Amino acid sequence: MIRKSPYNNNNCSLGLKFTKDARTAWGNIIGSLTSSLEVSILLPSYIGRNDKEGSGVFDPVLDYNTEFEFYKLGESLEVDVDDFKAKIFSGNINVALVVHYFGFCRTDMGEIKRFCNENDIILVEDCAHAFHLGVESQLIGNYGDFSFYSVHKYLATNSGGVLKVNNETHPLDKIECDKKIELSDLEIYSNSDLNEISNIRRMNFKLYAKLLSTCHDIEVMYELTSMDMPQTFPIRVKIGLREKLYYFLLEKGMPTIALYYRLIEEIDLEKYPLSCDISYEILNLPVHQDISEEDVVKLCHEVIEFFEERVGL
Repeated sequence: MIRKSPYNNNNCSLGLKFTKDARTAWGNIIGSLTSSLEVSILLPSYIGRNDKEGSGVFDPVLDYNTEFEFYKLGESLEVDVDDFKAKIFSGNINVALVVHYFGFCRTDMGEIKRFCNENDIILVEDCAHAFHLGVESQLIGNYGDFSFYSVHKYLATNSGGVLKVNNETHPLDKIECDKKIELSDLEIYSNSDLNEISNIRRMNFKLYAKLLSTCHDIEVMYELTSMDMPQTFPIRVKIGLREKLYYFLLEKGMPTIALYYRLIEEIDLEKYPLSCDISYEILNLPVHQDISEEDVVKLCHEVIEFFEERVGL
């Protein structure tokens, strides 16, 4: 029978579920899997916590009382693939989380995906910083069996998360009404041109990179590639001046963030010294779509002035 109207809701579906926030999406994945598996999760060794929000990545792990282990990361917070594989071979891991920090993927996700498939590991991508939904030809978020996103980290909303299902082998629980995205936030998401937002963020990132290229007391963590949609402009502030620079900019009316200035206590800082070093030095400068070229120029001027004043002391 040929029907006059479409009837299959799954046809051409993107596999998206809209949640209150990213941690709710991650919690839904863990909670659903625990109904049929004794879950043990492999996590990256760079996870933060603050007094106001807790830890978006780690709190759901604790909520469901799951076993966990950490793996090493590199200078760009990319997966240390050798350590990742070793932790899986040596333990009872069945779920692995990869975080695309600050919107950048510097990991061979194809290799990670193949390895996880070969070893029956459920792969999850944390795309809270990598809001690549709707961006043409984007691979981030499509490697994992599941991926999740944070709407409010990219758009002017109070909350909002997205859960993307790429593999329906492990069915997820229905998201309860009180854990779904607010209609107002969903409307903002639906009405946003993500490609244009990406273009603005990329232009701001490039301008930061140009203006701060001669500032030798900071290290720019990433060079922009054609596939990057930056969440911030992350730098490492040297000679122990991160905190002073943070408050200097704050006094100038230029608030920044440090993701993450405090790691969760469960990460052994002696075992993961690189993660510790980055947490002491990281500062994330804003690149969002409401920042103008003039704003970037002003902020860079203050950063350069900050270091010039201290060199002269």
